[in-house]
Amino acid sequence: MKSVHTAVREQFSQHADYYAQSSAHAKGDTLDVILNFAEPKGTEQTLDIATGTGFTAFALAPKVGYVVATDLTPEMVAKAAALAEEQAIENITFSIAAAESLPFATASLDLVTCRLAPHHFQDVPKFLSEVHRVLRTDGLFCLADSVSPESEKLIAWQNRVETLRDDSHVYGHPPSQWDVMITDAGFSLEQTAHVRNAQMSFLWWVRPEQNSPELVQKIRDAFAQLSADEAKEHYTVKPAGDDFYFSWPMYAVKARRV
Repeated sequence: MKSVHTAVREQFSQHADYYAQSSAHAKGDTLDVILNFAEPKGTEQTLDIATGTGFTAFALAPKVGYVVATDLTPEMVAKAAALAEEQAIENITFSIAAAESLPFATASLDLVTCRLAPHHFQDVPKFLSEVHRVLRTDGLFCLADSVSPESEKLIAWQNRVETLRDDSHVYGHPPSQWDVMITDAGFSLEQTAHVRNAQMSFLWWVRPEQNSPELVQKIRDAFAQLSADEAKEHYTVKPAGDDFYFSWPMYAVKARRV
């Protein structure tokens, strides 16, 4: 059985252009809330973990002293570096690294961010331990990720659907589990928010050019199995002809290293 890191590299190495054009990653409430939670003063030594094609790092760069953007997948790092060069962003560098093993000195950073990625991480407690290690005392950690609702039924449903579509998906925790893991890692929770990202087209998200028609139908059928209230309240499902639009619930956290 292949490792989580191998599955992630295989999945994302093929889709750097896809994510570079993704409205769900380029905009939406999660990016704004990360910037608001970070409260950058212009001098912070900053790390953006699992940067993908760089959207969060690029938004932070003009507001902080310096940004290092890491990702596990070399193709994502190469795409982000090319986009940074196109945009003439000078106070940024890139590094290939796993979230659970950060190549930075202890207590060397002021701000760490991570957006729309931890549901792919092999070991979330280890990731949080590494974030705590590299932050200076009183440093800030700002996280935003897709989460499951606080419902055993929907936790199982959402993780099954995500895994059907993408075998690099590991687990979407509900917010209550995030709060416990973050405080257990030695952080003080300062602010949290339930947010949304941009609405996604199902036919764009499900990637029919990669997934078989049978799998696409299986995932479509899973959405059809939601009750009307579940579809509307938790996933903002809106029909659009043969397609439909939806969004995952998101959770954002501002935590301080103590």
